[in-house]
Amino acid sequence: MADLDGRQALAHVLVVNDAEVLARLRLSAAEAARVCGVTPRQLIYWTKKGLIRPSPDNDHDFDVFAMEKTIRIRKALEKGHSLEKAAQIAEGDMAALSAEVDRLSALPAAELEGELRRRLERLEDRLGGLRQVLPSSLGLARLRRAVALLARIEAQGQLAAASDGDGTKAFTLRLGRAVDELETLIREAPVTA
Repeated sequence: MADLDGRQALAHVLVVNDAEVLARLRLSAAEAARVCGVTPRQLIYWTKKGLIRPSPDNDHDFDVFAMEKTIRIRKALEKGHSLEKAAQIAEGDMAALSAEVDRLSALPAAELEGELRRRLERLEDRLGGLRQVLPSSLGLARLRRAVALLARIEAQGQLAAASDGDGTKAFTLRLGRAVDELETLIREAPVTA
């Protein structure tokens, strides 16, 4: 278990150009399914139904955005939604993410970095409040991973100056995933009187 956590921490440190890696990443259906926590059969079925689009470069490969949508569909299904409703929820999430990417891409580099810094500060404030109410049994490892990701994003302020949309998209996607993780922890946290 400690070896796995160490490998994950090392992976976060080693991938310096992760925005470029994410933008170029393509996985086969079997690999993408494994990464997304679904079966290859589910992924292929969802693709045939038009819920997931394979990579524009190859009909048999899936890019990070297709995988993100797959994960969001899986999470909505886990909450009890039908496949159609889960796909609608995921599509709405992806549309909101795309709109946010467009908005952030239009900001000058200094404003973008300021915006992301303010978001990080709000998350850190919420995290401070969570530390007071979270029992240790609530998977603090998940919380540590989310915090480590946010710290790494903040440390890579040079991403804010990237002029290409792909870097900003990948950056926003990672930030969104970190926010989702923290919000899940907030929802799971017991209410104390």
